[in-house]
Amino acid sequence: MAVTIAIANQKGGVAKTTTTFHLAHALTRRGRRVLMIDDDPQASLTVYAGHDPRILEGRDQTLHALLFDRQPVDKVLLGEAPTLLPASIRLASAESELVAAWNGATLVRDKLAPLANRFDVILIDCSPSLGLLTVNALAAADQVLVPVKTDYLSIMGVSLLFDTIDRIRARLNSGLAILGLLPTIHDSRNRHDREALEELTAAVGAKHRVFAPVRRTTAFDRASVTSAPDEIRADIIRGIEEVADAIEREIR
Repeated sequence: MAVTIAIANQKGGVAKTTTTFHLAHALTRRGRRVLMIDDDPQASLTVYAGHDPRILEGRDQTLHALLFDRQPVDKVLLGEAPTLLPASIRLASAESELVAAWNGATLVRDKLAPLANRFDVILIDCSPSLGLLTVNALAAADQVLVPVKTDYLSIMGVSLLFDTIDRIRARLNSGLAILGLLPTIHDSRNRHDREALEELTAAVGAKHRVFAPVRRTTAFDRASVTSAPDEIRADIIRGIEEVADAIEREIR
């Protein structure tokens, strides 16, 4: 049975996609069967993985096609080690389509059900909002990983996400848990970054795990162009490896 992790934060620019991509590859290197789901109309994860969303949209090989066009799930899964369920800009129309659907808050969960025994880990890269796409991801997930850039604006938005998670627990997914918070784009030489990390740890560290910060580096930009995660040194992504360790312990 797969463990499903939503990588969520309504704040943009906190490295959700980067986290999803490198976490998927970290788990794959450990021999785990991993599915990455691009749940964002910007389709950044799809591009990061080396695919053109426009071409995939023309072939109906996207999350939108799975959700609304009755495309069989095997037709929209790309590659392996890890596997990708891609997105395209057409997913932007999903918010209004989900409102009209009778199961609009749980459609992603319903569509993923047949995949539960085919993968060890399913990672959902959420859009930078708290709309129905993100609600669907949280309804489908066992746990939430929250990437947080180490600046005050990013940290201030975490409480709003926690409120949304509480509502999802009450109405759609009582078992939803918080895996932890992953500080990202962190520059330990910068006083503001250090203070923000200290404040984040003080604010939530007693209740939720705060993983080792992922350092700011241009290596992530190069990896997004080459789709080559192995080029990044292990010491830079120690926090990613800590998250992988935590997920390994959850695999049933």
